[in-house]
Amino acid sequence: MTFVLMEEKDLDLVCELEGQCFKNPWDHKQCLYELRENPFSQGILLKEEEQIVGYAFLWITFELAQLARIGINPKLRQKGYGTILMKHLIEIAQRQGCDVFTLEVRESNQQARALYESSGLIEINRSKQYYPDGEDAIVYSMGI
Repeated sequence: MTFVLMEEKDLDLVCELEGQCFKNPWDHKQCLYELRENPFSQGILLKEEEQIVGYAFLWITFELAQLARIGINPKLRQKGYGTILMKHLIEIAQRQGCDVFTLEVRESNQQARALYESSGLIEINRSKQYYPDGEDAIVYSMGI
């Protein structure tokens, strides 16, 4: 397994995975914005034998790391890739001097919530009607 920085050439596959992973996927324009224009964003790929198995967009703003997106190919879930990618993202945040790692997740996404909790994050808040369909978001955080 290898971790590489996401490039524009990867966006078609990343956007395809977005569509498979999320109810409200980011489109190509949103992902391109993260790579080209958002100065706080880092796109990370997890690859195995040149195949993208997972990806993430991590925002680093001073002492705060916020996981904006994380996706694992649905055909390759339950193989530990999410745990491996989360560990790597937390290490990136630590190396860049962050004190806090945070994220929001749909209340109904039990699989993701289990991943975050097993990675050491704790539930700290609820954002009411955070998502376009009215579902609440659970806010997770951890000191690093």
